[in-house]
Amino acid sequence: MMETPTYADAPPGWFRAMTRLWLLRRVESPPSGNPMRASAAMGGAWLLLWIALDRWLSQPDPQFYAAGIPLLAWYGISILALAAVLRWRAAPAPAPEFGPVLALALGAVPVPLLFAAVAADYLDTSWFWAGAILVGIYTLLYLARGLRAVTGETQRAAACAGLLFVLGVVWATDRLDVIPDVWAPGEPRAEQAGESPVDGESLLFEQAARIDRALAAIHRGSATTPKAFFLGFAGVGDQKVFAQEIGLASRVLGERYDIDGRSLSLINDQRDLDRAPLATVSGLKYALQGLAARMNLDEDVLFLSISSHGSQDPSIAVSNSELPLDNLGDEDLAEALRDSGIKWRVIIISACYAGGFIESLQDPRTIVIAAAAADRTSFGCSNDRDLTYFGEAFYRDALPAAGSLREAFDAAKTAIAKREHLERVDPSNPQAFFGAKMQAKLAAMSAGAGEK
Repeated sequence: MMETPTYADAPPGWFRAMTRLWLLRRVESPPSGNPMRASAAMGGAWLLLWIALDRWLSQPDPQFYAAGIPLLAWYGISILALAAVLRWRAAPAPAPEFGPVLALALGAVPVPLLFAAVAADYLDTSWFWAGAILVGIYTLLYLARGLRAVTGETQRAAACAGLLFVLGVVWATDRLDVIPDVWAPGEPRAEQAGESPVDGESLLFEQAARIDRALAAIHRGSATTPKAFFLGFAGVGDQKVFAQEIGLASRVLGERYDIDGRSLSLINDQRDLDRAPLATVSGLKYALQGLAARMNLDEDVLFLSISSHGSQDPSIAVSNSELPLDNLGDEDLAEALRDSGIKWRVIIISACYAGGFIESLQDPRTIVIAAAAADRTSFGCSNDRDLTYFGEAFYRDALPAAGSLREAFDAAKTAIAKREHLERVDPSNPQAFFGAKMQAKLAAMSAGAGEK
């Protein structure tokens, strides 16, 4: 027989009652005091907690991201809706007042929030799901005891309905990617410590001669059919992954489009400052001019592959040892391409926020493929990797077997989305612009294994 609660003792205040509920202890009488004041205090506390966690997870150089603020409204609406569901399912009639139930709904936030924000980054898949089940059980018990404290009655059905609603919100949040990030990871700086000093002035001075020597080996031939040329740009020298990705891009694109030696790569790699021309903004402009002089500008196609860190300016990070190098902005790249006179371009940018380059570069004779949306980071650019996530999915896995460049991009985008979902990271959401004339150009090219 159910024990009837007695209210002989003075009822606890809201904060004492919530503390007991968080510990899954019984509260034998409805909390006293203003529930809306408790709700406001908890709402403010959870907001500050989320901002602090988000900043911590975006270390070491978090950057404030105002675009994530509006997404907080999704969670406010979800909490109000949870309170409405709990009130609707509570029995018997009449339904409890909305204020106490809202405070109860807000009290359900911290444990799932901490689990989602922290445990997801430190647990493998099996442990994550075990933890998620435990959090679900905890939430069910919390709601059941909280509703009993508010109404004085056992509310198993309402607690189950509340848990199902919470699970639905979690599912919808994941499907819709409603993550209110107000901090974003800053791009690592290339800071060298304990290395031998580099004679930067003489090293930069000789770059034009290096590019000239590389260009001297490039010959178009006399064929009247369109030819493909390749230019690679590995922007950051203190992480080998970018140089290795450009090496793979050169090989895969060379085989697919029969580039046959018509390639040049500008490489920042602090392991070896002498093996290739360095990637600099001025070097890129000079190389584009040199390739343009060897191309039939009315017919030939340039494949420009860039791999580096990126920022939301948008810009591509350019660094190597202690050299004083400028980053490459979207307008810098657009201007360099215009000045070169190269008309037919396929530009592939593997970097965080690379989608920010699309607007400045798009035209009917250009294809732009970006590893991430303008407001998203990409992944896999650490020094213990051979390729970024995008490099693996696009250059290594998709492009060699794809029927077209668009098919390769679509396959890579799908593979990256699945991988990021499994790893529970914010989707990079790769973007692309396919100029109609450039697509037709590739479809017509007969060289090698070009577009069929």
